[in-house]
Amino acid sequence: MNRCSHKSDLQKSLEALNQGEYAQAIKSLNRAAAKEPANPQVYYGFCIAYANLDSITQTLRYYLKLNDLGSNLKDDISLKGFIANFLKIEPYPSSPIPMKKIRNQFKGSPAPGHELIAVAAAKLDVADIYLVKYDGEIIKKISKGGMNTDPDFAMTGDKVVYVSNRDGDDELYVYDLKTEQTVKLTDNKFQDNSPSVSPDGKEVVYVSDMDGTWEIYRINLISKKIARLTSNKYWDGFPSFTSDGAWVVFSSSRNGSDDIYTMRADGTETRVLYASKADDTDPHLVGDNLFFRSTRDGEWEIYRMTMKNKLLVRLTNNSVLDWNPRVSKDGLRLLLSRKIGNRWQLYFINLASSIPSEVVLQAVNTYLMTDRKN
Repeated sequence: MNRCSHKSDLQKSLEALNQGEYAQAIKSLNRAAAKEPANPQVYYGFCIAYANLDSITQTLRYYLKLNDLGSNLKDDISLKGFIANFLKIEPYPSSPIPMKKIRNQFKGSPAPGHELIAVAAAKLDVADIYLVKYDGEIIKKISKGGMNTDPDFAMTGDKVVYVSNRDGDDELYVYDLKTEQTVKLTDNKFQDNSPSVSPDGKEVVYVSDMDGTWEIYRINLISKKIARLTSNKYWDGFPSFTSDGAWVVFSSSRNGSDDIYTMRADGTETRVLYASKADDTDPHLVGDNLFFRSTRDGEWEIYRMTMKNKLLVRLTNNSVLDWNPRVSKDGLRLLLSRKIGNRWQLYFINLASSIPSEVVLQAVNTYLMTDRKN
């Protein structure tokens, strides 16, 4: 008899969790708990299973059990993200980027290396593009004249592509950090916006109305040859290259609400990547993580979905608008614009450092205490 083929109840529960069979996982975990009442892996499994079944109280109780056992699993970033969402707190601390005398900061794009940000910001009514440090120190203004928006820092770190109407209509411009020269990339009578630079720094995908509807195009930075990637009567927007440059993620209203799609960089093999009844837009796929903004919980907030296990975490949770998510090359830094009063403020979230477990535990105890009183 081959005893090695026998699987423990804990192993069975892990397989069920990976397959999304959460009720079955709980049955296996109950048997495992009876045999191994002090095994933190069992209670971690309970937390994940009940969290996916939206059972808040059970999730929180088993989280406290992890803490009672002194297990480091209570510090798991994914688990704390689940619990933070239940308790309506943000799973990662966010900090404003204090650009002095710059009233509105509309959008920021991180450079590789965690040192600089390309920011579209305005002192009064006219926006310019600035190179800024994370502490808010302005290094340089790189735009000249007109309204300037939509900066995208190339992953190669040597270029910033942005939109400007300095010549009368919205066109794409490329600023070279080495030569400090700016080149006009598109030149037509139409509106070109929302650029995203390919990982190798050779091409840009963007949105234009040059053919009558808002479609997605790709342009080569050297030859300036343009290729149309989408063709339909609906709005397509917010294109962004994936980390390997092989695919482009984008938003489209072709099915009623704004959903998230992906296609190859040549415009073929279009498919739905994420859809809900809400508006889901402005996507960025970094590795296995999809970042986007959505109205799924009522107001515009920023979300992250891990594509492998479909784990969805709400990254922002507040009463104001959160827009323009932009993610660093390594997926560890998130920039967003937050509408506070009548101004836009740029915020930074360090995705490598989640909310302290002590804060989570305090919120869990408060919730359960209130729940018992009710």
